[in-house]
Parts: sequence; structure tokens; C-alpha cells
Amino acid sequence: MESDAIVLNTTDHGESDLIVTLFCHNAGRLSAIAKGAKKSKKRFVNKLEFFTYLQVTYQQKNDRALAFLSEAEIYTSFPNIRYHLDLYGIASIIREFLLLGIKEGEADLNIFRLSLWAFHRLDSKKNPRQVLVLFLIHFFNYIGYRPDFHTCASCNRKVHPRDRYRFISASGQLLCSGCNQHSRPGRPLSYGTIKMIQNCQNQPLERLHRLKFSGAILSESLQLLHNFGRQIFQREIISWQILEQQNLGFDTYSPLHKGL
Repeated sequence: MESDAIVLNTTDHGESDLIVTLFCHNAGRLSAIAKGAKKSKKRFVNKLEFFTYLQVTYQQKNDRALAFLSEAEIYTSFPNIRYHLDLYGIASIIREFLLLGIKEGEADLNIFRLSLWAFHRLDSKKNPRQVLVLFLIHFFNYIGYRPDFHTCASCNRKVHPRDRYRFISASGQLLCSGCNQHSRPGRPLSYGTIKMIQNCQNQPLERLHRLKFSGAILSESLQLLHNFGRQIFQREIISWQILEQQNLGFDTYSPLHKGL
């Protein structure tokens, strides 16, 4: 079988083989063995790096069996992602969410297109933090966890610019100030952030580049989406922690060392 695919992970297998996790256009998440990949000088050399967009040829006996990867041809390796630490960090967060959210053997064209859009935008150095926000808003929608930013979860009133709101990650809903009198946990959100996220949710992929998240709205959105992602998957997002620990400047470009 042939498919377009994005490399999400690789694991050593024996002295010369690799187990490769692919996000395939026609098969969703796919685990495949690449025989001799670590010693390959032709078939797989430099082709199975994280984020690389490929055309692959593979054989698989059934949906539960490990596939055999026979050929791989590169469309693009997204070189800027590989050589700029901030871009690599954002791409790693996207990669981690994909590994958590996509399913083995279940194709999802929407998420596949969204992932390619995100990696292409990062490779073009198009405001990496904004790319992450736009990706996550649509990713959560596609996996069935679209948060509601239009009404208060308790009184059901539509969001109003004169009111104040908190976002409850456990339910993916807003509470207005009148319904949040008992100090229920949640992150305060400005009306501007709520409206920007609403707008993003309603935009098709081909128009996402027109949206501009910046300043406090960008920061609020990142914090909200990080917490919501942890709630959905009931675990820490490891790549996000690494970025915070290293205190990376998202808007500065610093080359990766050759080992990354």
C-alpha cells in the first residue's frame, strides 16, 4: 500500500532496524518496522526524522499487525523546524498531541490536513505560538472535545462583553461571574480572548492564516489550551514542560545543535 505520511516517532529495534510511528493519510496512526534503517545508505537515509512528510510504501497483514515499511520518499523535511529551537519545541508539542489523539488504523483527513498546515506554517517561521493556538483549537474540535465559548454553562446566557468569565477545563465550558460566586476553579478569560477563540473555531483551515493572536490574548489562549489538553488526556504534556523549563523565547530563532 502507498500513503502520504508524517513521521511522529522512531524507536530502535535490534542493531539495525527502527520501529516507526507514522500518521498516514489513509490509515491514521501506523506502526511499521523499517528493516536496516539505521544502516541504510539509500532507502531510508535521513528520511525517518521527526515531522518529515513522506510518501511511504508498506505491507500489513491486518490492522493489528506491525506493518513492514519498504520504501519512503521525502516531500519535505521541514528544515527550518529542525534548525530553530523554538520552532522545534512547538512542533514537538503538536507531535505529542497527535500521538495522544490519533488512533491506530483510523484515517482522519481533517487532522492530517491540519497537521501539515501547522508544520508548513512553522517551517515558514509564521509566529510559532499562534500556530500552536490555531492548531489546538481545531485539533480539540476534530477529536470530539470542542469547548463551548458561546454561553455560560450554568445560566445559558450568551457571552456578553460587560460580564466576566472563567473557563472550566474539566467541562470545557465558561461560567459567568454571576454563576461563579462560590469561587469554583477555573481560569479567568478576557472577552477579547473568548471572541478570538470563537472566531477561530468557525474559520475553515484555508482562512486560519488571517487570524492574529497577540499579546495578552495569545498568552491567555496558550494557558487555557495547555490546561484543557492536560484535562482531556489526563496527563502532563511533556514537551510543554521542557519548553517551560528551558525558558525558551518563542519569538527568537536560535539554531539547534546538530544532535537534535
